[in-house]
Amino acid sequence: MKRFYLLLLILIAAAILFTYVFIPSKIDIRSVAESSMNSKAAYRFLLEENNWTKWWPGPKAFYFNNTNFWITKKKLNSFEMQLVYKKDSVINNLEMIPLSGDSTEYTWSCEIESGNDPLTRWKQYFKALHIKKNLDTLIYSLKNSTDKEENVYGFKVQKIKVTDSVLISTRSLFNHYPDEKETGSMVQKLKDYIKTQKAVEKNFPMLNVNQTGPDNYEAMVAIATDKKLPETKDFTPKLVLKGGNILEAEFKGGPIATRKAFTEFENYKLEMQYISPAIPYQLMIIDRAKESDTTKWVTKFYYPVF
Repeated sequence: MKRFYLLLLILIAAAILFTYVFIPSKIDIRSVAESSMNSKAAYRFLLEENNWTKWWPGPKAFYFNNTNFWITKKKLNSFEMQLVYKKDSVINNLEMIPLSGDSTEYTWSCEIESGNDPLTRWKQYFKALHIKKNLDTLIYSLKNSTDKEENVYGFKVQKIKVTDSVLISTRSLFNHYPDEKETGSMVQKLKDYIKTQKAVEKNFPMLNVNQTGPDNYEAMVAIATDKKLPETKDFTPKLVLKGGNILEAEFKGGPIATRKAFTEFENYKLEMQYISPAIPYQLMIIDRAKESDTTKWVTKFYYPVF
């Protein structure tokens, strides 16, 4: 009997010793995933909390598998967050670390106290496993979503070659952002001039709107033609580098959505660190003045780059 109790005491002591060796006083929880999205775009995407619903697993953002999350601080390339699981609150951090080749390492981490007595340590250990499993699921959901640039920017961008070589353009000044009727009128003026010169249109009309002041906008419309046309007071010919590199994206939506998407297109150029020798523009595939259903509007964005 004494041997039994002695053996039992040895086993208990060994279990306690194992607990303190196996489970540290502070349990580090860390989930890591690498995304092909660049860190600037990823951080800007996450700054807008409405975007979290786009990648968060489950029907409700900031809640997953009996765990609540909320952002407490937005830092440089990181977010300090609070998570609550079984009435315990834990500070955690989501970081975006830039990697070579315009990729990003996501690191989601936190630390919990394991406690002093063995039972509490095991309780905290299993709680840490639950949190780790949640963070793994969340970070890979984020990675899989941001791997696709259309989820971040709203469209897919490709680099192609310029096919046109000569344009005819016209400009107008406005004290507001020009609407579809106003830009449509500019397009019609160009079309009429092209006809008078017995030239052929080679592509859809191009549009660029540049805000030059608080209430000042300059709109430029251009159309590719089969030959260089004479310059006049209203019309200016332009030569472009055929075969040069240009970014292209396609977007469907109305005027407000298109303007917002075009801003995202410019963000793409900046975040991918392209250098541009010329202004970006929209290619108006649909005649906006004639098509009232804006869901049918198709616009292609272009940005000449080196």
